[in-house]
Amino acid sequence: MVHKEGIRSLKIKRVTEYLLNVLLPLPYGGKLPGIRTIRKETGVGQSAVTHALRQLEKDGLIRIDPERGTFRIKPVENSNEIRLLHWSVSSLENPGFVRTLFDTLSGLAAADGRKITVESAGQRSKEEIAEELFSQGISRCILFGAQSADFADYLHTHLKNCLELLPRHTGQVAAELRDSPEMTVMQIEYLRKLGYRRIGYLHFCGNDFSLYPVQVIRLLDYYRMMAENDLHVDPRWVFHCEENYGNLETGMELIMKSDPRPQVLIVPGSALDRLYAWFKKHRIRIGKDLALFSQDEVELGLFPEVTAITNNPADIARTFWRMWQAAERGEKVESAHTELLIRTGQTVPLLKSGS
Repeated sequence: MVHKEGIRSLKIKRVTEYLLNVLLPLPYGGKLPGIRTIRKETGVGQSAVTHALRQLEKDGLIRIDPERGTFRIKPVENSNEIRLLHWSVSSLENPGFVRTLFDTLSGLAAADGRKITVESAGQRSKEEIAEELFSQGISRCILFGAQSADFADYLHTHLKNCLELLPRHTGQVAAELRDSPEMTVMQIEYLRKLGYRRIGYLHFCGNDFSLYPVQVIRLLDYYRMMAENDLHVDPRWVFHCEENYGNLETGMELIMKSDPRPQVLIVPGSALDRLYAWFKKHRIRIGKDLALFSQDEVELGLFPEVTAITNNPADIARTFWRMWQAAERGEKVESAHTELLIRTGQTVPLLKSGS
């Protein structure tokens, strides 16, 4: 049975969403529909309509004049603050790709006299997010990892600047910087040139593959490239890393027990510190007993130095900030892909003939 309070909350939410859809396209000073019209359009009673209007008034979005009606007002704009809304499932407390990306962006913004406030989008609707931004005078927003184009579509037409950073959806609304799709292809080609044929693959998609479409594409490219080059794949060489890498040790034991073993493993950058510890514990020499080729390099100061194909998070931040600055100047910004490069370290040596 649904409690009455729950039903009332849903009605208020319905009214609020309707009002925001009407409100945001209005010029400042524009008049909202009367209560009778709002009730007719939303199908709710006067109490829920009144509650929603009072909340919008409290948030500083409207002015209610009992004699003349309800009007949109202009909140005090906080022009120096940029809201970075993210849908990341990675912890921001620990070093890693997302943390490095956000920290670098914040530093670039600070050098420009701006402030980036990082906030999780959580399960909030686009209407709820818009209400919060407008009530706080935020007119600039970065969307990181959005799973739907709805948010960019909704916010882009109402904010002064709204760009997407590494979205997970396939639609395109605002200018965006997307992950390069060519990572695994470049890795397999590089390894083949060095003489590697037995290539294993550790892939990270957490506990929900739908949240990591780029990682899924990279895994599919691995199987495709191995097949196209007539390279054998032992099922034990391919391992799915769970959230927080809790099953990494089990997966590595399976890989190392295979016969023959892989000559090289393609691994996520975020697993490097754990992998190095595991190899040290089991007295396996990285780059000699088994080569490691890292994705999404993270600066960890590891030895031996990692060979990595990377769209380094710091590089992504710098590229994206240049896009952001161009948009702030009023220039037309074209969408782009992150650029990949291979940083040669000591973990993927030239393979000796017959190894």
